[in-house]
Amino acid sequence: MRNIKLTIEYDGTNYSGWQIQPDSPTIQGELETAVRMIIAFKTSSDNTPSDPSYSGIHGASRTDAGVHAFAHVATFKTDTDIPLYGIIRGLNSVLPRDIAIKEAVEVPADFDARRDSKGKTYLYKVLTGPTRSPIYRNRCWHLREGLDIELMQEGASLLVGEKDFSSFRASGCGAKHPIREVTSFTVESKGDGFIEFTVRGTAFLRHMVRIMVGTLVEVGRGKVTINEFRGIIEARERTAAPYTAPPQGLYLMATEY
Repeated sequence: MRNIKLTIEYDGTNYSGWQIQPDSPTIQGELETAVRMIIAFKTSSDNTPSDPSYSGIHGASRTDAGVHAFAHVATFKTDTDIPLYGIIRGLNSVLPRDIAIKEAVEVPADFDARRDSKGKTYLYKVLTGPTRSPIYRNRCWHLREGLDIELMQEGASLLVGEKDFSSFRASGCGAKHPIREVTSFTVESKGDGFIEFTVRGTAFLRHMVRIMVGTLVEVGRGKVTINEFRGIIEARERTAAPYTAPPQGLYLMATEY
């Protein structure tokens, strides 16, 4: 039995997130269909699986509707003898144009994309200025007013470290506890009105990155002071930070092992 690790890039605009949902297009659903087309039913002439050992797609993250990824990792187990380059070419030939396999490698049988992850890096893009961008409308959060970069950088520094992130945890989060470690968090002006928030952590709670960015934007707007931001962190209460950035500006950049 082979355990195949895929690195996937996708534009999440037209999908209801990663996880399979009934009657909704999802990234995992498209991958399942593609893998079954080229592997599970590759040699079937009577509509029976040619590879009944196929295990299904298992991802490292569950991105939300509208969120993008440059390096989402997923695995599947199979008895197929198709070479790795053939898996990449085959999947890319049948996947929609907004999803692509960047890499396929064989990993140990006990490798688990979610459990074995040592860290993830997310990027969030904001565009400031009076005029919206049609090109970037599904790839950033447009804000008409300017933001104070230095204040947001100061706020981001307060989020670094291991702490209780209950204030930045969405309702319905299934995590057993709210303790997470953010190892780095930067806020940078990239010119032409773009601001990039880059955060790396060992793991994240549901909507944690979007809530952190949404709250930092309120700091940058001058509506939340640094002392108030510190109080939001210390409150350990979701209602203390009722700000969630929209999904289209968020990118999963890397998953580390």
